[in-house]
Amino acid sequence: MFVQDARGFEAAGETGDKEPYCTKVYAQDKYKLTGTDKLSWVDNALKETTGRTRNEVDVEDDNGAKEQVLERCWSINYTSCTGLSHGGNPFTSARVVNEHLYKSPYINPSGTEDTKSDYLKHIGIIASDFVDAALARSIYQRNYDTEHKQTASYYLPYYLPTRMRMTYGDSLSDASFQDGKTVGEGHFRLADSSNALNATASGHAFAIEYVDVDALGNETVTGLQGSVPIDIDPRALTPHFEGLEGLKAGEDVRAKIAASLEGKLETDACTAQLEFVHDANGAPGTAMAEGETFAAGTYWVRVNGLLGDAAQNYTLASDGAASFTVAASGSAGGTGSDTGSNAGGADKNGKSNKRGQGKSSGGKLANTGDGSGVAAGLAAAAVATTVAGAAMLASDRENAGDDSE
Repeated sequence: MFVQDARGFEAAGETGDKEPYCTKVYAQDKYKLTGTDKLSWVDNALKETTGRTRNEVDVEDDNGAKEQVLERCWSINYTSCTGLSHGGNPFTSARVVNEHLYKSPYINPSGTEDTKSDYLKHIGIIASDFVDAALARSIYQRNYDTEHKQTASYYLPYYLPTRMRMTYGDSLSDASFQDGKTVGEGHFRLADSSNALNATASGHAFAIEYVDVDALGNETVTGLQGSVPIDIDPRALTPHFEGLEGLKAGEDVRAKIAASLEGKLETDACTAQLEFVHDANGAPGTAMAEGETFAAGTYWVRVNGLLGDAAQNYTLASDGAASFTVAASGSAGGTGSDTGSNAGGADKNGKSNKRGQGKSSGGKLANTGDGSGVAAGLAAAAVATTVAGAAMLASDRENAGDDSE
């Protein structure tokens, strides 16, 4: 079966001068046979190709000029897959066929390598009996010389783009491109890794090269290189505010609120410039003046710019406007507002509840949770008597008389 007619120019000899070539590829592929059963199919394919006459063919260069060259390299793909369901092992089959080919009169008429006929050298054998496509491609790529890739890049399945576009901070391998083409996991990269892909360099041309990646993950830097303009878009950032809770009037509210920037590269010097705004019926209103104090009420904060050496590489996805409440000074959590509920209050007889105050004081001093409460209470009473003087003692006597009644 005829597969391909490849024609072009490639470097030849020590000078590297470009010479025309024509390679025709034929394939024999008989599925679901063991190695021994495939031999007759291989022989028939070889017999057919050796019986063909090689012709002079035209090869056209880039300018339209034509040169004649003799056809070469009849390539026979003798077994691309051996059906395991029929008991065949692909590697065993390849060995069986290879041993047969070494003795084949179509390859080596005399049976020894030294006497191989020159007129049969245009026959080439590609042993392609592999377990799967991934292994086949890996073996092919790792044995396909780099020099040939460079000179034959015009017919390779990948080629350079005319222009690329990417977002700052992303890998060039993820960039979109015009006219170019990659294969599988293959990708383009900077030929000089020290070049910085910043938004300020958007539109400039950079030297890039193609990295081929086989199905097993092996990377090969090809000879495909060139200078290509790259458009670099700023990276969008989303602000998130912190410190919006528990704010009180009289505090440095501005210093307590900060914004993190989602999407920023960790090492980049870029921070958010904050703007504080008065509330207008549940929405941001007029901006607050620099240094304006925060009274109790509702306010808004938003990002109105980016600061830092790397700020030029970013843009804001939104200003992230968020509202927050500033409480009156001393009111947060109720702290500092409790003055004591019964202090100086009157009892049922309209008398000052001084006795209650005395008991309260003694209770607080003696609140140890154990039997020491009695002794502590007595000590507290003695201290209170000493401090209050005779007037307090008279009052206690009066209260004692009331209780007895």
